[in-house]
Amino acid sequence: MTLVLPMMAQSARDYIRLGNRAYRQQQYEKAETYYLKSIAKSPSFEGYYNLGNAYVMQEKDSTAFDNYRRADSIGTNDPMRKARNFHNMGNIWYAQGMGAVRQQGGNPVGAFQRAVEFYKSSLRCNPNDDETRYNLAMAQYQLKKNQDKQKNDGGGNDDDQNKDQQKKNQQDKQDQNQQKQNKDQQQEQDKSQQQESQPKKDDMSDQAAEQLLNSAQQDEKSVQRKLNKQQNNRRRSLEKDW
Repeated sequence: MTLVLPMMAQSARDYIRLGNRAYRQQQYEKAETYYLKSIAKSPSFEGYYNLGNAYVMQEKDSTAFDNYRRADSIGTNDPMRKARNFHNMGNIWYAQGMGAVRQQGGNPVGAFQRAVEFYKSSLRCNPNDDETRYNLAMAQYQLKKNQDKQKNDGGGNDDDQNKDQQKKNQQDKQDQNQQKQNKDQQQEQDKSQQQESQPKKDDMSDQAAEQLLNSAQQDEKSVQRKLNKQQNNRRRSLEKDW
């Protein structure tokens, strides 16, 4: 009869080792499973940190960042590990910023600001990390570049709005001037028409009448006949004007 010995329970550390082995073999989902089992046994900085790395390799950056943050909340006495944790958190925000730039959406400035903060935290733990220092310089460059772009875009919009308002004001003024000019022209035309429609005084007829009246003593009848004739002519003239 064969005796079946019970399997020894795996410790949290054992699951970490199994996860690391799967990770090196690029079996990231399998590594994730082992790291989760390790954390279930005993939450640790290393368990959350390694789990974050497994999520990064599966392009699950948001979930990876959450696990890096949990690792930081637990903490570690190893400044090098702490530095790498901050470094990876900075990488996630830097990638998010570059994604926002490429897609022309989101908030690249905010993402690069966070990346700069985490890279600085990493360098405080390990000032000799050249890779982190390089990443920090790139994040600072992208931050300034996008801040300037954001500022220029905002200023450009204000300038366009001001130009549009000025153009509108100028057009309104031109319309008002044109309306006034049209009104003045209409009033002038109305006045001219009224003057044309009014009976015109016949200066020549008045002069002729005055001459005739001056000679009334000589020939009253003759003058009267001429006056009647002038009046009849004037009446016909007025009727034509109307």
